[in-house]
Amino acid sequence: MGTPVDRADVVMDRGNASRCRRRGDADLAGDVARARFRVTCEEYARLDRRPYHERKSRYLVAVDRMLRGGLCDRDIVVDIGAGYTELDVCLRVDHAWRGRYVPVDGWIDGTDIEEWTPEFDCDWYAALEILEHLRDPRRLVEELKASAKRGFVITTPNPEVVDVLAMDPTHVTPLPRGLLESWDLYTTVHNFYGRHEDGIAALWTRELVR
Repeated sequence: MGTPVDRADVVMDRGNASRCRRRGDADLAGDVARARFRVTCEEYARLDRRPYHERKSRYLVAVDRMLRGGLCDRDIVVDIGAGYTELDVCLRVDHAWRGRYVPVDGWIDGTDIEEWTPEFDCDWYAALEILEHLRDPRRLVEELKASAKRGFVITTPNPEVVDVLAMDPTHVTPLPRGLLESWDLYTTVHNFYGRHEDGIAALWTRELVR
């Protein structure tokens, strides 16, 4: 005869199996949602846009800010909402940077930046033309403050000069300089989109940059 089975063990096993099935269903639903979101992001990435040389100014400014903060070839740069990874092009072609570049974008694996959190601490983060797409950009800013070893840089349209919501149907949050500065970011204005001072760059560093 086999070993007697305790009724409590049977109930526990059934409960574990039920939880595993629920977990499996949730994982499957999450995978489907990510796959659909990835397709949406891929479609957005394929929309007509200005060529790189016309948008290069934002990347040059972002790299300049990181260099001022001490960016070196040993650093890791995580590019949030990396798009065509043109920040990497600017880093390597224009500045001969040899560090590690990590792109994060929905078209890669369905990552939703609205909910994304860093998996590990990195030297630098860049979020170029990203915050205006988020309903809660402050959440991401605070995540980066907690995770950046050196700092992070962002760029965004200047709502004092351009109609941010009209620029792109996926823009949901205009970010004035005063708001960014209230989050302890150092801001400067630049010409990004064809009008005078129509863009904002914002920098945060863990140590004071002189």
